[in-house]
This record gives sequence, C-alpha cells and structure tokens, in this order.
Amino acid sequence: MFKILIIDSNTLFRKSLGKSLFARFPAVEIQETGSGAEGLQKVGAFAPQLIFIDIYLSDISGFDLAKKIKTSYPQIIIATFASFDSPEYQAAAAACGVEYLIPKDDWSSEKILEFVESVLTNFENAPNTPA
Repeated sequence: MFKILIIDSNTLFRKSLGKSLFARFPAVEIQETGSGAEGLQKVGAFAPQLIFIDIYLSDISGFDLAKKIKTSYPQIIIATFASFDSPEYQAAAAACGVEYLIPKDDWSSEKILEFVESVLTNFENAPNTPA
C-alpha cells in the first residue's frame, strides 16, 4: 500500500490536503502531523513513500527535516511547500534532497492531486514494487 505523510503546522491546510488526497486516492494510507519532531518519528514507524513538508515548521526548518529524513531514508520522495519559488529556494531544496518544491500560493489542489497521481503511477510501474 502506498503511504503519504503530511508534515505541516498549519492545521487547516494539513487537514484539507489530507481530505483531498483521501477523496481522490482512497486506497492510499495518509497520516499527518504538525511538527517536525513527530514527523521524524512517524517516518520510521509509518514508512511513507511520499512526504509533504512545509518549509516553515515550529520546531525545525522543513529543509533541515528533509535532509535528516533523506540521510536515513533516501528512497522516500519529498515535496516541500514554500511561500516562494525562487532559484535560491530551488537550490536549497535540491541540496537537502527535496525532489519537488511546491509554491503554496501557485499550486491548486488539482495540481497537487495530479502530482500525487504521477508519483503513484511511477511507483506502481517501478520494477520490484510489491503489489
């Protein structure tokens, strides 16, 4: 089963994203948390294939959290939400192992759902992926 973890301190955004993902992908298991520390704990226990991380968490930078996760779990796909889509943010995201930088203001929920669908398709078509 494909698993998604959402780490975002904005409860309304986090819950809304979780509901949208579940409505479109009911077979996907989704968990969420509002803090980096709890998110880091959930990564080990939940074993997600995709993580959404907000860049501004109350206890750690989303980029720093992504770097910690990628150190132990390089196979996890990480998408980071940011307020800006500048070359500096893109470079910082890439340096931390973040595959996708998603500008919160520019991305609609439909674009996020399309993104997840593409990740799911790639996951299902990957060799040696358990069914």
